[in-house]
Amino acid sequence: MIVNTRPSSLANKTNELLARSGIEFLHEPLTKILSVSPSNQALEKLQQLDSYDVIIFTSQSAAKFGAPYLQKHTSKNLSLLIMAIGLATQRVLNEYGLVSEVPSAFNSVGLAELIEQGKHEKCLIFCGGKQPQLSFHTPVTLDTFSCYEVIDEESVELSNITGNRKAIFLIYNIQTLEVLVRHSQAADLEKMNLIVASPRIQEAAFNHGIKGCVVAESPHDEEMTEAAIKLARS
Repeated sequence: MIVNTRPSSLANKTNELLARSGIEFLHEPLTKILSVSPSNQALEKLQQLDSYDVIIFTSQSAAKFGAPYLQKHTSKNLSLLIMAIGLATQRVLNEYGLVSEVPSAFNSVGLAELIEQGKHEKCLIFCGGKQPQLSFHTPVTLDTFSCYEVIDEESVELSNITGNRKAIFLIYNIQTLEVLVRHSQAADLEKMNLIVASPRIQEAAFNHGIKGCVVAESPHDEEMTEAAIKLARS
């Protein structure tokens, strides 16, 4: 059985792919995404868009909640260079008529490489409430525009799942991993199987004693589900 832990607002694509495969699956969201009103300081940054070399969206939620603000404050004469961390984020931006480029590696390191290649010095990042991982990979000036937050689900019941050796959890970020760990017994962690979106998450899982942890080829839904289905059928 494959367990999709994505928030309800992001789960449809993964659920569709799993249903199409015929594999038994369960959607058990461990986090949820809430829109937040940007601070006055953040809104002031939109009045100075021409001072930024590039605008960056770090997630689908950043694009969903941030793109309307960018649209509202963008003049027709202003040419903006926009970057999206991955293809799913790029698709959301396309829905708002915003053209973006994506890095070859769909992560913060890939974004940092694009910034370096373009010799950009000042960036505005549309993101959640936490410090963007990108800040650890580039020395350039990074201003943030926080437009959503990810919080833990209040009612999580995993007791009937975590003890199942055949259960495979899809883990897209560190926060989801931490929720899973908090709601699991130590003995269950040792026999748990995870498909994770990045080596950083895998390292964190190993530190929690989770040995069965595989990094998908990319953090996109297609590659995550493909890796889980392959493991489930092995």
